Amino acid sequence: MEFSALKASMDTSFQEIQTRTTHGELPEIEQVNHFVRLCRQLHTQAPDEWADEAGDFAHMAEKLLQAVRNGAAEESVLCVESLNEAQTYCHRMFKD
Repeated sequence: MEFSALKASMDTSFQEIQTRTTHGELPEIEQVNHFVRLCRQLHTQAPDEWADEAGDFAHMAEKLLQAVRNGAAEESVLCVESLNEAQTYCHRMFKD
């Protein structure tokens, strides 16, 4: 997948997850699995300047997946909040 298309898919997937957690619901497991796969792919394609941050982001996405698998709604919300903060930081620091 082309890099810009990958980022767009990640953004869409993450927005869907955020919508669920904003309403206090667990995201669908398939939705989070898809997001984790996209995050892993981004990490492998990331430029060297921000590959470490992409790896950290993928790790946080995996923590979200673990929380969803465990049915931990509160932990899922916290994971999504952390992912959102990391995304905001990365978008501010590493412009395309």
